[in-house]
Amino acid sequence: MRNRTFRAIGATAVLLGVGVAAILQAGSGDPSAMEVRAPVDVESQPIERSLPVTETTEALEPFAYRVGLLAGVSTTNFWEYIGDQPTVWNAYVLGPTKPALYGLDPVTNALVPDLGDGEPADPTWDGSGWRVRVAISDDLAWSDGEPVTAADVAYTFETARRLGLSGGWGESYPAGIESIVAESPNRLRIELSSRPSLRLWPYGLGLAPIMPAHIWEPLTRGITTADELYALDVDDVSGGPLQLGTTSDTRIDSVANPGYPGSTPDSVAYLVFPDEAAAVSALRQGEIDSVISPNGLSAEAARSLEDVSGVTIEKSPANSVRYLGFNLSREPMSERRFRQALALLLDREAATESLVPDASVAYTMLSAANRTWYDRVQASAIARTYSDDLAERLTRAVAALQEAGYAWSTPPTVADGALQAGSGLTIAGRPPSPVTILTPGDEYDPARSDYTRRIESTLEILGFDARPVVTDFDTVVDHAFTVDESGVRQYDMYVLGWTLGNPALPDYYRWLFASNGAANSTGYSSAEFDSALSRYERATDAEVARGALWSMEKVLAADLPYLVLYHPEIIEAYRSDRVEFGSYGVLGGIQGRLGGIGDLSPAD
Repeated sequence: MRNRTFRAIGATAVLLGVGVAAILQAGSGDPSAMEVRAPVDVESQPIERSLPVTETTEALEPFAYRVGLLAGVSTTNFWEYIGDQPTVWNAYVLGPTKPALYGLDPVTNALVPDLGDGEPADPTWDGSGWRVRVAISDDLAWSDGEPVTAADVAYTFETARRLGLSGGWGESYPAGIESIVAESPNRLRIELSSRPSLRLWPYGLGLAPIMPAHIWEPLTRGITTADELYALDVDDVSGGPLQLGTTSDTRIDSVANPGYPGSTPDSVAYLVFPDEAAAVSALRQGEIDSVISPNGLSAEAARSLEDVSGVTIEKSPANSVRYLGFNLSREPMSERRFRQALALLLDREAATESLVPDASVAYTMLSAANRTWYDRVQASAIARTYSDDLAERLTRAVAALQEAGYAWSTPPTVADGALQAGSGLTIAGRPPSPVTILTPGDEYDPARSDYTRRIESTLEILGFDARPVVTDFDTVVDHAFTVDESGVRQYDMYVLGWTLGNPALPDYYRWLFASNGAANSTGYSSAEFDSALSRYERATDAEVARGALWSMEKVLAADLPYLVLYHPEIIEAYRSDRVEFGSYGVLGGIQGRLGGIGDLSPAD
């Protein structure tokens, strides 16, 4: 076995975190819906490089890793990928080609050095402003042999700022940065307008991708717009573990960057398949070593591989959540006591256990698998509100609804430990209109469809005529995230999911729940939440940030713009007779580590 020393893939968190920035619902995982063809049978072409040797000085065979994808890249221009094309498929292929100051440990999500030398430095006041000084390692080189230096970081910042690049570039280099100065090849000075929050330093700028100045600076001198930059077709170089090689609709080849220390395959072939079935068939026959997809494998696909010799099924907590969203501009969804009553009576524990037994029940947006930020004491207190004695929960739900003008000829009751439906429901003296729940169908995700029927049954116990509307995934998304010409949302409730972005510093709260959140599909607005969010985003200390995060979770658990249902598991498969990984069962799985490029080795 070759050297297994782990070194982070520098920009992993930013590159996969763009799932939120791109409003990537946990679902198809392919926002571009590009058409692809089955891969051609072409031999992998590993590069020639100096390989580690065994104690007997016997040279190792080149290590070729073959990855199955369900879509190809939409650009090979790294600038455009981060700015305007942040698809997960681009992340898988282009992500390993650029370094950052720091990366993430796959198990703890703690920052680990990449180009930076040692732990992230604390900001200091030097009499004229806030500064961060970063020591730069001298052991990284671009794939053409040029060293990666502080000048590359300064150039990347200056170009992103001068051209007003948006998307991931704007997140990585926000307005709080006044300038970045290369004091020497191994010394970087970051000048800030105020003491930086954690989301600026180190979790923003520290994880930002770095571009090669010696390649791009001559080409960008006369460029004045992002479109001009994105239109450039350049033979780029890599400062990460892999150098991008040839690309086609059906196959993409990368080779190892000899200037990147650590354990890396000598070559990686990404083979693009038209669907999961074709990719799984190739894995079964040994034509590829793994299949990576933002949602992992379907249960049916996993079952088809269970008895295949040389194939191992890997299960990991997914960095995502499934939820019921409410249209807060329509009755009765606009009534908080209605939402709370549904949350009190919906048995999320039982539903998760019977419908998605490998998932974990959710009472908070944050998953227990995020060890850095999860607080079991705080989370348990929230869960107890909605999971204590059933009769007590029903009493609380009915009392609150009665205060809101609800009445029944026969109220719902508990008999023999089970809820019994009420009848004759009126709200302010009138029978309620039917309510609808949009959901993708069984072919897309049987668990969501089945869970929707549980929600339907719970609403019927309260006396509502609940009607699931089963349709395709894209239609659910269109209705949930689009308003009509008058700004009105065209749904009652819907069941969908989110991929939750950067686990090192969860950044989805603003997108989903801020009053002006870019992906606020419910119309939620809360001064209390926005205040906690502001404290979270301004925090310069991890404990302060954690306290603000759990303040947000408490507000969301009470207001319930989303009724969170469960945190799913991701199922993946790989050829354990050919490859092995340094980490298993961690948040996000193998695909969350860009296919495991940074901790992969040949099987013994």
